[in-house]
Amino acid sequence: MQNKPLPKEIKRLQTSGLRITWSDGAIHEINSEVLRKGCPCAGCREARGDDSHAKPLTGKKRSLSIVQNTAEDELSLKEIWGVGQYAIGIKWGDGHDSGIYTFDYLRELANVTSYAAPPG
Repeated sequence: MQNKPLPKEIKRLQTSGLRITWSDGAIHEINSEVLRKGCPCAGCREARGDDSHAKPLTGKKRSLSIVQNTAEDELSLKEIWGVGQYAIGIKWGDGHDSGIYTFDYLRELANVTSYAAPPG
């Protein structure tokens, strides 16, 4: 049984994304736009058309109005932190911080959309 690669280092690239060095030697850069558009929180998933989390338990409709931010705010990566031994959290310039990016999901995003740095 082969172990899944885990991040050895996750580095914030100023406000423009992440550079991840994996235990299998791969190095990926994932830009902020890819990370934000792929935010795994329920609200962002719903905005992308995934309604699996859209129905509130109470059956009441939301009356919350959403304040729009600039694209620069939404894509400005402000902070990252560890969530247990399996994920990271990201805080964006507009204050959004509820997405939990598992290491498996980061690798998926990296394999599909990012620049893979050459080894060495």
